[in-house]
Amino acid sequence: MSDAVDRRFLLRTFGASAVAVSLEHPNLENLRSTTDLHQACSAALAAAISGYETSDLTSTASSMRPLENTTRTIPRQRRLRGRDAIDWMRLHAAVTVVSAGTDYDRGLHTDAATRSDRAASLARAAGDGPLAARALALRARMVRQYSPAVSLQIAGAAARIAGHSPSRAMIAGKVVAGAYAATGDTAGVRDAVARAWRTMEALDAEAHGRPGFAIETYSPADLALASAEALTTVGAPEEARPYLVKAYSLIKDSGQTGMIVSVRMAQARAAVSGERPDHYEAAEHAAAAVALAADRPAEWVARLVRDVSNLAEERTGHALDDLVAATASWV
Repeated sequence: MSDAVDRRFLLRTFGASAVAVSLEHPNLENLRSTTDLHQACSAALAAAISGYETSDLTSTASSMRPLENTTRTIPRQRRLRGRDAIDWMRLHAAVTVVSAGTDYDRGLHTDAATRSDRAASLARAAGDGPLAARALALRARMVRQYSPAVSLQIAGAAARIAGHSPSRAMIAGKVVAGAYAATGDTAGVRDAVARAWRTMEALDAEAHGRPGFAIETYSPADLALASAEALTTVGAPEEARPYLVKAYSLIKDSGQTGMIVSVRMAQARAAVSGERPDHYEAAEHAAAAVALAADRPAEWVARLVRDVSNLAEERTGHALDDLVAATASWV
């Protein structure tokens, strides 16, 4: 890789100050070191994950594309072999998983499917089962609405390679429970939720990480939200409410905007799913979610608003037309 490319990469990763420092030193050996580049790419990936729930998704996606290209081309350009090549392959797989996540959340499901398949293959080749499982889990979520049975098959494959990792709890609680919910299988949902919490309880606090988007951790807040969503979908909102209370208590002061929006929309859905559907409560939660998401508009938020509006109209006779209109341009 040329010095010019190295400098451009540093600019994208660390900003102008890092480049200014590098230009003061004619010897660029440290900047051209494969190890330093790997550390720089890893730092950029960590920053993207850390800011995922609060950053504009288009900006996150734009920042991931050059990182995706860099982590793919470095091993070939540097003719890396052995452990070095595997480390870069694993890093490229991780970057591709994050890119796939941004595609999915922006409604670009074809691109997300392509990237998740590639990430799963790369992670497997690099010997990282939990990361491959994350990629497969995203693929399973994409096919769930069309074929819950296929989603369960993919989730099963993912669980087998996840080991006793946070990915396993995520697969059971978010993917398997969601697939059973899509078929109306209440018993399946309850079993998947219970298995997910058993797995979660066996993990240490470090494996929980923080709420929101992650590729190596899975938090109790995320699992509580996933549990509530699945139970609400199969018509068990009263069973879902304790999980919603738990999720909200864990994320309300976290600053993780995307997670807070998700919980608010789950609360809205639960409000119109019970024996006594409450349109006012649903509208209040959904309005709070839309207000929070206004600085970070996304297709998935608009989709949730539309879905809850349809359910509210079905259960109460009144839709959430103003919120649907406010988010229509986000699709």
